[in-house]
Amino acid sequence: MRRIALSALLLAAAPASAAVIYNNGGPDSISGNETVAWVQAEDFGFAGGATVTGAGVYLAGYGGIGTWDGNFQYYIFADAGGIPGAVLATGSPAVTTSDSGTAWCCGGNAFLFEFDLAAPFNAAAGTTYWLGIHAGGANNFNRDEIYWVTTAGNATATGQESSGGTFDNWFGNGQEHAFYLVGDRGGVIPEPATWAMLIAGFGLVGMAARRRRIAQA
Repeated sequence: MRRIALSALLLAAAPASAAVIYNNGGPDSISGNETVAWVQAEDFGFAGGATVTGAGVYLAGYGGIGTWDGNFQYYIFADAGGIPGAVLATGSPAVTTSDSGTAWCCGGNAFLFEFDLAAPFNAAAGTTYWLGIHAGGANNFNRDEIYWVTTAGNATATGQESSGGTFDNWFGNGQEHAFYLVGDRGGVIPEPATWAMLIAGFGLVGMAARRRRIAQA
Protein backbone atom coordinates (compact mmCIF):
# COMPACT_ATOMS: atom_id res chain seq x y z
CA MET A 1 0.00 0.00 0.00
CA ARG A 2 2.85 2.37 0.82
CA ARG A 3 4.47 1.69 -2.57
CA ILE A 4 1.21 2.51 -4.37
CA ALA A 5 0.69 5.74 -2.42
CA LEU A 6 4.25 6.92 -3.02
CA SER A 7 4.12 6.06 -6.71
CA ALA A 8 0.89 8.01 -7.12
CA LEU A 9 2.46 10.99 -5.36
CA LEU A 10 5.50 10.89 -7.62
CA LEU A 11 3.41 10.76 -10.77
CA ALA A 12 1.09 13.53 -9.64
CA ALA A 13 3.91 15.90 -8.70
CA ALA A 14 6.19 15.36 -11.71
CA PRO A 15 5.90 18.25 -14.22
CA ALA A 16 4.58 17.53 -17.70
CA SER A 17 6.67 18.29 -20.76
CA ALA A 18 6.30 21.82 -22.13
CA ALA A 19 3.51 22.43 -24.64
CA VAL A 20 1.69 25.47 -26.00
CA ILE A 21 -0.70 26.49 -23.23
CA TYR A 22 -1.76 29.93 -24.49
CA ASN A 23 -2.02 31.13 -28.09
CA ASN A 24 -2.88 34.74 -28.84
CA GLY A 25 -2.79 34.11 -32.61
CA GLY A 26 -0.33 33.84 -35.46
CA PRO A 27 1.20 36.72 -37.43
CA ASP A 28 -0.77 38.63 -40.04
CA SER A 29 0.43 41.14 -42.64
CA ILE A 30 -1.47 44.13 -41.27
CA SER A 31 0.83 46.09 -38.96
CA GLY A 32 2.98 46.03 -35.81
CA ASN A 33 4.28 48.13 -32.93
CA GLU A 34 7.93 49.11 -32.49
CA THR A 35 9.47 47.26 -29.54
CA VAL A 36 12.92 48.75 -29.02
CA ALA A 37 12.05 52.37 -28.25
CA TRP A 38 8.95 51.01 -26.49
CA VAL A 39 8.27 48.04 -24.24
CA GLN A 40 5.16 46.42 -25.70
CA ALA A 41 2.82 44.30 -23.56
CA GLU A 42 -0.09 41.91 -24.15
CA ASP A 43 -2.42 40.42 -21.55
CA PHE A 44 -2.91 36.70 -20.85
CA GLY A 45 -4.49 34.45 -18.26
CA PHE A 46 -5.73 30.93 -17.53
CA ALA A 47 -9.02 29.61 -16.22
CA GLY A 48 -7.04 27.07 -14.18
CA GLY A 49 -3.55 27.28 -12.70
CA ALA A 50 -0.62 26.99 -15.12
CA THR A 51 3.16 27.14 -15.16
CA VAL A 52 4.71 29.22 -17.95
CA THR A 53 8.22 28.15 -18.95
CA GLY A 54 8.77 29.95 -22.26
CA ALA A 55 7.26 31.93 -25.10
CA GLY A 56 7.33 32.68 -28.79
CA VAL A 57 6.70 36.15 -30.24
CA TYR A 58 6.60 37.26 -33.88
CA LEU A 59 8.74 40.28 -34.81
CA ALA A 60 9.59 41.97 -38.09
CA GLY A 61 11.49 44.89 -39.54
CA TYR A 62 11.58 46.74 -42.83
CA GLY A 63 12.93 44.03 -45.11
CA GLY A 64 14.05 41.75 -42.27
CA ILE A 65 15.48 41.96 -38.74
CA GLY A 66 18.96 43.18 -39.67
CA THR A 67 18.66 46.22 -37.37
CA TRP A 68 18.07 44.04 -34.29
CA ASP A 69 21.00 44.38 -31.85
CA GLY A 70 20.79 40.72 -30.76
CA ASN A 71 19.52 41.45 -27.25
CA PHE A 72 16.11 40.73 -25.79
CA GLN A 73 14.25 41.27 -22.54
CA TYR A 74 10.91 39.94 -21.32
CA TYR A 75 8.71 40.95 -18.42
CA ILE A 76 5.65 39.47 -16.75
CA PHE A 77 3.55 42.17 -15.14
CA ALA A 78 0.65 42.01 -12.73
CA ASP A 79 -2.53 43.67 -13.93
CA ALA A 80 -3.27 47.14 -12.52
CA GLY A 81 -6.77 48.03 -13.58
CA GLY A 82 -6.34 47.13 -17.24
CA ILE A 83 -2.70 48.15 -17.70
CA PRO A 84 0.59 46.46 -16.72
CA GLY A 85 1.47 46.92 -13.06
CA ALA A 86 4.23 45.49 -10.87
CA VAL A 87 6.98 43.44 -12.51
CA LEU A 88 6.58 39.83 -11.32
CA ALA A 89 9.32 38.26 -13.45
CA THR A 90 11.93 39.42 -15.94
CA GLY A 91 14.94 38.11 -17.81
CA SER A 92 17.34 38.60 -20.71
CA PRO A 93 17.19 35.18 -22.38
CA ALA A 94 19.02 33.71 -25.32
CA VAL A 95 16.62 33.82 -28.26
CA THR A 96 16.20 31.43 -31.17
CA THR A 97 14.97 33.16 -34.33
CA SER A 98 13.43 31.59 -37.43
CA ASP A 99 11.71 32.95 -40.53
CA SER A 100 7.99 32.19 -40.26
CA GLY A 101 7.48 32.53 -44.01
CA THR A 102 4.57 34.91 -43.39
CA ALA A 103 4.96 38.16 -45.32
CA TRP A 104 4.81 41.33 -43.23
CA CYS A 105 3.08 44.49 -44.36
CA CYS A 106 6.20 46.60 -44.73
CA GLY A 107 8.77 44.32 -46.36
CA GLY A 108 10.20 40.92 -45.54
CA ASN A 109 8.66 38.22 -43.37
CA ALA A 110 7.69 37.93 -39.72
CA PHE A 111 10.33 36.14 -37.63
CA LEU A 112 9.55 33.87 -34.70
CA PHE A 113 11.56 34.70 -31.56
CA GLU A 114 11.48 31.76 -29.12
CA PHE A 115 12.91 31.87 -25.60
CA ASP A 116 12.79 30.20 -22.18
CA LEU A 117 11.96 32.10 -19.02
CA ALA A 118 14.78 32.48 -16.51
CA ALA A 119 12.55 30.59 -14.04
CA PRO A 120 9.11 28.99 -14.43
CA PHE A 121 6.27 31.39 -13.70
CA ASN A 122 3.32 29.99 -11.76
CA ALA A 123 0.16 31.74 -12.97
CA ALA A 124 -2.85 31.71 -10.65
CA ALA A 125 -6.24 30.66 -11.95
CA GLY A 126 -8.54 33.40 -13.19
CA THR A 127 -5.86 36.11 -12.96
CA THR A 128 -4.80 38.58 -15.65
CA TYR A 129 -1.10 39.06 -16.37
CA TRP A 130 0.81 40.95 -19.06
CA LEU A 131 3.71 39.68 -21.17
CA GLY A 132 6.06 42.54 -22.01
CA ILE A 133 8.91 42.42 -24.53
CA HIS A 134 11.81 44.71 -25.38
CA ALA A 135 13.83 43.72 -28.45
CA GLY A 136 17.00 45.49 -27.41
CA GLY A 137 19.68 45.78 -24.79
CA ALA A 138 18.93 47.13 -21.32
CA ASN A 139 20.19 50.60 -22.30
CA ASN A 140 19.01 50.60 -25.90
CA PHE A 141 15.76 52.49 -26.33
CA ASN A 142 16.55 53.81 -29.77
CA ARG A 143 13.99 53.31 -32.51
CA ASP A 144 15.65 50.39 -34.32
CA GLU A 145 12.48 49.60 -36.31
CA ILE A 146 11.81 46.13 -34.88
CA TYR A 147 8.07 45.55 -34.61
CA TRP A 148 5.86 43.12 -32.69
CA VAL A 149 3.67 41.80 -35.50
CA THR A 150 -0.10 42.04 -35.18
CA THR A 151 -2.61 39.20 -35.18
CA ALA A 152 -6.37 39.11 -35.70
CA GLY A 153 -8.50 40.70 -32.99
CA ASN A 154 -9.79 38.41 -30.24
CA ALA A 155 -11.68 38.61 -26.98
CA THR A 156 -8.70 39.84 -24.95
CA ALA A 157 -7.62 43.44 -24.33
CA THR A 158 -5.45 45.11 -26.95
CA GLY A 159 -1.82 45.89 -26.24
CA GLN A 160 -0.15 48.51 -24.09
CA GLU A 161 3.20 50.26 -24.66
CA SER A 162 5.64 52.17 -22.49
CA SER A 163 8.03 54.63 -24.14
CA GLY A 164 11.59 54.22 -22.91
CA GLY A 165 10.60 51.31 -20.70
CA THR A 166 9.86 53.51 -17.71
CA PHE A 167 6.56 51.68 -16.98
CA ASP A 168 4.94 54.91 -15.80
CA ASN A 169 3.56 56.03 -19.16
CA TRP A 170 1.51 53.09 -20.46
CA PHE A 171 -0.59 53.88 -23.49
CA GLY A 172 -2.98 51.66 -25.41
CA ASN A 173 -1.69 50.79 -28.88
CA GLY A 174 -5.07 49.45 -30.01
CA GLN A 175 -3.73 46.25 -31.56
CA GLU A 176 -3.43 42.52 -30.84
CA HIS A 177 -0.02 40.92 -31.26
CA ALA A 178 1.09 37.45 -32.28
CA PHE A 179 2.54 35.30 -29.51
CA TYR A 180 2.15 32.07 -27.59
CA LEU A 181 3.23 30.68 -24.21
CA VAL A 182 4.54 27.22 -23.41
CA GLY A 183 4.52 25.31 -20.14
CA ASP A 184 2.22 23.06 -18.14
CA ARG A 185 -1.49 23.60 -17.56
CA GLY A 186 -1.72 20.58 -15.27
CA GLY A 187 -0.37 22.35 -12.21
CA VAL A 188 2.67 24.11 -10.85
CA ILE A 189 6.24 22.84 -10.86
CA PRO A 190 7.14 21.38 -7.45
CA GLU A 191 9.16 23.52 -5.07
CA PRO A 192 12.61 22.29 -3.91
CA ALA A 193 11.13 20.97 -0.64
CA THR A 194 8.68 18.88 -2.63
CA TRP A 195 11.49 17.44 -4.75
CA ALA A 196 13.30 16.45 -1.53
CA MET A 197 10.18 14.61 -0.38
CA LEU A 198 9.94 12.86 -3.75
CA ILE A 199 13.57 11.74 -3.61
CA ALA A 200 13.01 10.38 -0.09
CA GLY A 201 9.94 8.58 -1.45
CA PHE A 202 12.02 6.93 -4.17
CA GLY A 203 14.42 5.75 -1.46
CA LEU A 204 11.62 4.21 0.59
CA VAL A 205 10.25 2.42 -2.45
CA GLY A 206 13.70 0.98 -3.19
CA MET A 207 14.21 -0.16 0.42
CA ALA A 208 10.81 -1.87 0.48
CA ALA A 209 11.56 -3.72 -2.76
CA ARG A 210 14.97 -4.86 -1.43
CA ARG A 211 13.48 -6.16 1.82
CA ARG A 212 10.85 -8.09 -0.12
CA ARG A 213 13.50 -9.77 -2.27
CA ILE A 214 15.51 -10.73 0.82
CA ALA A 215 12.42 -12.16 2.56
CA GLN A 216 11.57 -14.22 -0.54
CA ALA A 217 15.11 -15.57 -0.69
